[in-house]
Amino acid sequence: MKIVRVCLSLYLLITNGFAGNPFIEHYVWYWADIDPSVVEDYLKRGAEQPSGSAYAAYLLGTLYLNDNILRKDLWKARYYLTLAANLGSPEAMNSLGDGFYSGDIFEKNTNCALFYYIKAARLGFGPAQFNAGIVLLKMAKSKTDLRRAVFYLDKASKNRDDLGDITKHAMRFLRNAKKKLNSFR
Repeated sequence: MKIVRVCLSLYLLITNGFAGNPFIEHYVWYWADIDPSVVEDYLKRGAEQPSGSAYAAYLLGTLYLNDNILRKDLWKARYYLTLAANLGSPEAMNSLGDGFYSGDIFEKNTNCALFYYIKAARLGFGPAQFNAGIVLLKMAKSKTDLRRAVFYLDKASKNRDDLGDITKHAMRFLRNAKKKLNSFR
């Protein structure tokens, strides 16, 4: 086992020249169980290089948030998820929205959650479309809010790539939103 760990560490150190390569970053999840500190260093290099890898920053933020591979650190999770969102990662934007909505990462703020959900939904990310529609439906105070909820739930109900079985739930909420919109005065 020690030989595997040493070989993997050497391999990761050599491939650090490729930090920011999505193909290599995909396998970080497999390597993380063997040597978390090398993986952490690899992802930091990928996220903080001048061109910046949104995927590396998102993975690092998620690892700091979940506490199963790296030690949980909410400040670092916020930093790297925000970095990834600023680099254009819809997954990170959705995670920030979740963090604001649940109050797990930030102080609970539904408006900030909605901001990030909509930002990711505009990039075509299905879970964010679903979340934006649900939040708008729950917060609806006007016909405009309900129309926006219908818009995002409709997009989510057609987005089978990211949602899979959740599209059925999106269609159910879409029907409820349409009924609520029709009965709104």
